[in-house]
Amino acid sequence: MQHPETLTAELLAIVSVAKSARVQCQNPGCGHGVYAAVHVVDEGGRILVLGSKCYRTRYGHAAQERPSLAGSSWGSGQPLSEEDRRLLQSNSTKLIAQFRQRLERETEIAHQRQQRRQRHRPALDAVKPMERPASGFAAAPPPPRKPWPWQHASNTSVAVLRGPDGQCWVRVQHRDGSQKLAPWPVHEGWDEALPPSCGVADLELGAYAVPDIVAALRWLQAHGFSAPQVSRWPEVLKILPEIS
Repeated sequence: MQHPETLTAELLAIVSVAKSARVQCQNPGCGHGVYAAVHVVDEGGRILVLGSKCYRTRYGHAAQERPSLAGSSWGSGQPLSEEDRRLLQSNSTKLIAQFRQRLERETEIAHQRQQRRQRHRPALDAVKPMERPASGFAAAPPPPRKPWPWQHASNTSVAVLRGPDGQCWVRVQHRDGSQKLAPWPVHEGWDEALPPSCGVADLELGAYAVPDIVAALRWLQAHGFSAPQVSRWPEVLKILPEIS
């Protein structure tokens, strides 16, 4: 009989389930219920669900540390949804197929985002209100009076949310009446800083299109940002040195 360490074994994902909904470790001779760091492995074409201890024991030095199908919100120890938990127990092969599809979509989205960023780089550079030098401190040059050409002409009221690291997000109204969240200062990766639930990054505007501004502001505050400081833009300019 072939020893497990000589088999082709790929760590696909590490997931977790509720303690009350444990799944059975499939390592021969084990059978214990596991719920934290459940390792999902492809062993020679067979999908196995293993506890972390059995995974390390079974594959020894051949054990992988990083799962191959981990995405931004699944596969690296995150809790499974109820639907995914049921699939893990009843049809783990189908669950892994879904993980593969999700990873392909996420990879494609990241690729498209990178292409858009490169295509709109001149526009992004043009709307940068402030630069953050290598020292990490905000630069001194005075910001322009109107950093967002698309801002509503008759409504200069904005709301500034200050982050613990000095990064800010500014709620700005577009001339079409919609609300946007703009980074201040603009920084590399700003278009990936907020989750899809907050909005979609518009690289031409240099801001997020936000369908529900109240929900987006709540998300920012739940992640360490201050309550919104609402004022008109000329007044905000006076306090930005303190914020940054």
